[in-house]
Amino acid sequence: MQSRIRDSLGKTEAAFLSKVGKQRFFTIEEARKILGQRENSPMGQFLERLMKKGWIVRLKRGLYVAVPLSATDEGGPQVHEFHIAMHLVSPAAIAYWSALNHHGMTEQLPRTVFVVTNHLVRYPPNEVLWFSYKIVSLRPHRFFGITKGWIDDGPFAITDREKTIVDGLDLPEYVGGVGEIAKALRRFWKDLDHKKLFSYAARMGNVAVVKRLGFLMEALALGDAAALREQVSLSKGFSPLDTLLPRKGTHNRRWGLLVNVKDLA
Repeated sequence: MQSRIRDSLGKTEAAFLSKVGKQRFFTIEEARKILGQRENSPMGQFLERLMKKGWIVRLKRGLYVAVPLSATDEGGPQVHEFHIAMHLVSPAAIAYWSALNHHGMTEQLPRTVFVVTNHLVRYPPNEVLWFSYKIVSLRPHRFFGITKGWIDDGPFAITDREKTIVDGLDLPEYVGGVGEIAKALRRFWKDLDHKKLFSYAARMGNVAVVKRLGFLMEALALGDAAALREQVSLSKGFSPLDTLLPRKGTHNRRWGLLVNVKDLA
């Protein structure tokens, strides 16, 4: 792995980055304080120079991150992508495929970092430090089931296991398909809080979530699907089991699903 070559630093630049230290993330106002500049003094040229030299990256307007010396173009040791995600939007939580992987419920390692928030983001970032980010805007009543995680001595917010499962059933395309959720349910059913899982599924306000969960429970012989069915009145019509696949398959009238997945093993 070849290290990234960056231009050398001037005395003021080196002192500035040294003071940023482990904090790494900083605003324009914080940069002014570090340099002892007056309020509203111009910082554009100084920060632009550090960006061109490859020592800092702008995450969004007014917010920057210092790039560690050990970072490489191939994605070597650097600021962890989950920590970056926490600064791209607020509030934020790691979710979907990224959360599924972090919880150890999938062997797939998504290159895209999935992040949820509770409001519309007009100009979401595409890529930061060699990672792509997908910010999903949820309605406020769906922004729940969030816990705290730790990586590299830093905290981040992430959906808990049950909410990760439910989110994947709500939008299977963000977890690699319903098959990934089926695998997670089969392998980790005993580790899940089933009461919480059922409550979350009903709370989402998307009947398709309950339909998919109930169908998978019966197909995989897991738990009491009848108890789940009693909690929610299933709507008429047929929802696709997997939104990633063509709408071709058999109709399951018990759960109101178009079963377009041949193998859930």
